[in-house]
Amino acid sequence: MRLFIVSLMSLLMLFSLPAISDIKFTGYGSIIGGRTLGQVDDPLQPGQKRDEILTADFYDVGQYNNDFTFNAESIFALQTVVKLSDQLKITGQLVAKAVDKFQPEFDWYYLTYTANDSLTFMAGRRNIPMYYYSEYSEVGFAYPWMRPPSNLYWWQVTQFNGLHAMYDFELGKYDNTLTFFYGNEYSNDNVELLYYNKLYGGSAQAINEFWTKIAGLNWNISGDNFDLRFVYFQNNRGRETIEQDGSITDGTPFTQSFMGVGGKVDIQNLTVLFDWNVAQYKDAVETKFPTYLVSLVYNIGDYQPYIVYSKANQEQGKLQITKDLEEHYIMGYGLRYNVLPNASLKLQYDHFEDEGNAATGWAYHGNSDTVTVGLDFIL
Repeated sequence: MRLFIVSLMSLLMLFSLPAISDIKFTGYGSIIGGRTLGQVDDPLQPGQKRDEILTADFYDVGQYNNDFTFNAESIFALQTVVKLSDQLKITGQLVAKAVDKFQPEFDWYYLTYTANDSLTFMAGRRNIPMYYYSEYSEVGFAYPWMRPPSNLYWWQVTQFNGLHAMYDFELGKYDNTLTFFYGNEYSNDNVELLYYNKLYGGSAQAINEFWTKIAGLNWNISGDNFDLRFVYFQNNRGRETIEQDGSITDGTPFTQSFMGVGGKVDIQNLTVLFDWNVAQYKDAVETKFPTYLVSLVYNIGDYQPYIVYSKANQEQGKLQITKDLEEHYIMGYGLRYNVLPNASLKLQYDHFEDEGNAATGWAYHGNSDTVTVGLDFIL
């Protein structure tokens, strides 16, 4: 926490130099606590029991077990936008997570150039726009649930360094935005991959993941009562495992593609949210990951009771295997209460059902029942 404060003060001092521009500070955060409710047969050690585990944040391996904790998902962030001119802005975002012992990280930093009312360019580091909520997946105030379902938002790479070009236009009565993006990400010491290496008995010192030539587009279309976003991108993937003796094992590189559609529809007091996606690997067995979520939210003044269901599974097209690999779903029930215009309280119960094949080691998550309570806010 001390390091976060020092970094925050450095950021403030940096942008407090003799002003050549307008400066705007915003922020967001979540204080979330929770625990799982029982024990389960250990899927990787037959005959033994262990606490239930829910991985709420795959990227940083933020997990709940039977001990109540605030460390799995709590987060604080500060964003600074420096306006250099009417057309040029600089954005920087400092984030500190409890799962990382509040060690601060500049996870976003990019330039924005507005060429005209329709055309905008961005260059720098941002989230990969994969899912409907990817670009603000950590801003809990932005959505009704405690978190977007973690068995969809589970990738070991979520950000990249690259370019965006956005074109806004109207099509009939509807607002449209086309976004083209291109970039690379070199994720050294990947936390998620190292966790699973050790889970399966490995002893790697570090695992590095490389996503290169990430190229794709988003098409966002919105009307009075709906918002939709279509996405497609592809990229090259590579991986290297660094063993304890310093030797390096290179994984077999391959190309992947990702496509999907997500959005929301308002029907009087009811909001329907959904996200459907499929990732396809061009590897030796033609691995495929189809995933989806659907959620119903009922709006009653400042209260929003909701249910959310998400499903993910793995297939191997070349071997014609569509089951007996990784497969699971999460069924969640919750209530959001907007206690202030910029703050909300949430209570959520999640049941995680691991439907993977235990005999072949694919049921490694295990079932779980989890209760979490949290406060989300924006500044």
